Amino acid sequence: MKTETYPEEANLTTGQILRQAREKLELSQQTVADRLCLKLSTVRDIEEDNTQSNIALTFLRGYIRAYAKLVRVPEFDILSTLNKQMPAKAGKVSPMQSFSSGKKRKKRDGWLMKITWGVLIVLLGMTGWWWWQNYTAQQKDLASMTTQSDAYNAQAQGDESDLGTSTTDLGQLSDHAKDDNSVAAAQEETSSALANPAANSNASSPGNQSVVNSVPATTNTAPNSAVNTSSPDVNNISTVNSDELVMNFKARCWLQITDANGKTLFMGTKDKGSSLKLSGALPYKLKIGAPAAVDIQFQGKTVDMARFVKVNRIAQLKLPENN
Repeated sequence: MKTETYPEEANLTTGQILRQAREKLELSQQTVADRLCLKLSTVRDIEEDNTQSNIALTFLRGYIRAYAKLVRVPEFDILSTLNKQMPAKAGKVSPMQSFSSGKKRKKRDGWLMKITWGVLIVLLGMTGWWWWQNYTAQQKDLASMTTQSDAYNAQAQGDESDLGTSTTDLGQLSDHAKDDNSVAAAQEETSSALANPAANSNASSPGNQSVVNSVPATTNTAPNSAVNTSSPDVNNISTVNSDELVMNFKARCWLQITDANGKTLFMGTKDKGSSLKLSGALPYKLKIGAPAAVDIQFQGKTVDMARFVKVNRIAQLKLPENN
């Protein structure tokens, strides 16, 4: 059967051709939408030649071909009209990268990864080296403190033994001196008695009285002098107490304390629960091995040790700090 094409039909659009074919078959838009499994709005857009932006051109051409087949419109006629109305666009094809360019990119990425890993390794090495330097310095400080403490204790024990020996020697010398004096007095009395027996007998009672009287006088003056020498100065006591350094220990701790004259007031180890009170020339210089193990009070105020506890290192400070 030959299909005749009229001039007025040649100017019809795709949507108009499909609508006329649907109306000849007495089909509604809803019926077409149901048979093609499309939305009613899609069928209306096809008949009104509205191109939806959310529908790809490939899918839209497929819908139109299915619609034409349903209403018995020749596919050739509908496609020729559709190509005039919506020419097919050639798809963009991305140029294929050559193998050499991909290899270069991969090589560049490999170098970047190597450089990144190298930087990370250097940073880790520097961090480890810094930590080791601090650890070594801290161990050296502890070793030197321990050596100084041992030397100080040995010197203190030597001084105590020398003091005990000198005290014993002085006691022995005083005993020998008393014996010599008693022997000399006995010899003198014997010689004087042989020379003047009568005078000795007459003067015996007054001499004894003078000796007896002199003894109480001596005993009375001795306590007074002792009391006078032992009475402290009130002003000196208040000064010492104001500069007194009090330390209470919560754990075993090594420390060294010197005054402004360079005198070592204490150097050694204190156990948990012990306390230490010191006085000397200001300012005091303190070196404490475990700052968290000791509470310090100076001039009635508590010394803040938090800055040393946070870094967990040996504390070296001066009291008062403004000197």
